[in-house]
Amino acid sequence: MVDAGESLNKPILPFPGHELIPGSKQQFLALKSGIKGRYIYDLGLSTGDILYEGRGGMGISDNRRIIQLHDLIKKPYAEDLIKEEFEKTFKGKWGKAKFYRIRRDTNIELKNPTRRTIAKLYCLLAASGFRHKFDSYGNFKGEYFPHPLDTTEIKINNKKLINSDFLLKYGKYSSLDKNLLTNNSLVYFHIPFPWPTSKKLELFKYFDNLEYQQKDFLITSRLVNRGRMDEMLFDWAGNYSTIIIPQFKESSLYSSSDIFITNF
Repeated sequence: MVDAGESLNKPILPFPGHELIPGSKQQFLALKSGIKGRYIYDLGLSTGDILYEGRGGMGISDNRRIIQLHDLIKKPYAEDLIKEEFEKTFKGKWGKAKFYRIRRDTNIELKNPTRRTIAKLYCLLAASGFRHKFDSYGNFKGEYFPHPLDTTEIKINNKKLINSDFLLKYGKYSSLDKNLLTNNSLVYFHIPFPWPTSKKLELFKYFDNLEYQQKDFLITSRLVNRGRMDEMLFDWAGNYSTIIIPQFKESSLYSSSDIFITNF
């Protein structure tokens, strides 16, 4: 059974395990309403959940396929192309044998992908429950785990992307040119749960340095997942302003909470 916050069928690149609990983003943005008017630098682009709420921004990812998928979604024809590829290649339905055959063929095409190839990759993601599994060569390795293909909100969302200043960049989060940041900028990162200790320490150092340089930032993460708390993150977050949604009052094997950390 899928946990709350790990919905497998959001229209903008679901990212199971990395998403926010349903409703927590809306509660946070209601408390920090000014964020929607800011230029957001998403340094770990996955869903674009926070990035696409801003007036503009930059998404940076070290996964080329994630960048290519977001680039497709920004196009006005994205929904139609995905649906067309679904009807053409998948014949409008999933099947295990068909999935693995198309996955093999798509990985060959990904060596020099067209937008149609990326549309096919979107369909494969849906056929694997939107599990983002890629090897070091950029090949898709998701297993068959079908969910309905839902593209209903892509047109609604890409109108905002087309009419706003959104950029996509391949690279590590540390590649951000801090000279681009202004008083209206917000540096954002979502920490996966779980995440290696070494990576968290490196990230904390990076954001502590942003605080020293007086650059505003936002970090989100699953603080409690199935009753398990990220103690390391909770301790570091004590240096800054935190909002926990929903507030955890007692331990439970099934409790989950998101944490929003800001330095403003």
